Amino acid sequence: MSQRYNLTPMRPASLGRSRSGVSAMFEYPTFHAEIIRNVAVDSMRWPAKSERGEDAALGGNRQFADLYRLAWREAAEILDAESTLIERIEKSSDPEQEYDAIEDELDDTDALLGLDIGVASVVAALSAARCIPFTSCNAGTFGGHHAESYPLVGFFARPQQVELLLRLATETRTGLENSDGGCLVAYANHVRNLRAFAAALIRERKAFDAVRVAPRPNRAR
Repeated sequence: MSQRYNLTPMRPASLGRSRSGVSAMFEYPTFHAEIIRNVAVDSMRWPAKSERGEDAALGGNRQFADLYRLAWREAAEILDAESTLIERIEKSSDPEQEYDAIEDELDDTDALLGLDIGVASVVAALSAARCIPFTSCNAGTFGGHHAESYPLVGFFARPQQVELLLRLATETRTGLENSDGGCLVAYANHVRNLRAFAAALIRERKAFDAVRVAPRPNRAR
């Protein structure tokens, strides 16, 4: 039986160790979720354009922003920017204070598109892959109050993308399965796994582009 998720709206808002290889004071939390990788294609759906407008509240998210046209280059830049911010937290003698300072800085920039640190890269990479993320949460990995009990991103995808998504989820120890309303949810016990998933998506960008432009099979007449 598939798990069901109470997905919260996307907040308008390092793969492992820092680049120096040192994690000073910050200790990553490990979340508890049963990791399942199972997608029923027949249960998926693709949102109509009318559902993706500014006032449409896709998936119940009144702050939904459609990033469908985000480029791979932009996704890579967001992953890199996120890595830089995470490295600051990892190396800080006061990670909580550093996180608060970063949150204040992010209020004045769109470097992470207003998203949570640790899952912004996943949202960006899925968007570049021509999926439609509509909710995300880092579950308070770096601090602050967050609604979800483990890091996740809810999104809509095309059936022809599922095989590739499942392969990369398996590679990065990320959960991936159906949820309510025809969407999929990617989640993990550790935010670093989700960031590895984001990096894998970007790495396989040619494969996703090939799937996107592949002709659909002719229907029997």
